[in-house]
Amino acid sequence: MTIDLSLNNAAIYAGCEVEEVNGRMNLITPVAQATSIIGRNARRIIDAVDVKERDEVILTGPMAVWAYLIVFHVVVHSFKAVYYSNGRETVLIAKHG
Repeated sequence: MTIDLSLNNAAIYAGCEVEEVNGRMNLITPVAQATSIIGRNARRIIDAVDVKERDEVILTGPMAVWAYLIVFHVVVHSFKAVYYSNGRETVLIAKHG
C-alpha cells in the first residue's frame, strides 16, 4: 500500500481546508487542528485495509515532516514494514516481525 501525503490526497486531508494558489496547494487549517484530523483520517484509511493486506506501506509525497510523523505513528504497528519514498529511492524506516 502507498499513502501519498501530498495535499492532493483528499482522503488524508478530509476535514482540512486546502486551497490552490497559483498552482500550488496550501494547507489553510492550522497545524494544531490538522494533526488530529490527519491522524483520524489515516486511522480510517488503515482500518479499511484487510489485516492480511498489511505487509508493507510506503509513505510518499511532498509534505511537512510533522504530517509524516502523524501518519507514521498510525501505521507503524499496523504494517510489518514502513518505507519512505522520495520518488527516486525507497528507504526502510521500520520493520516488525
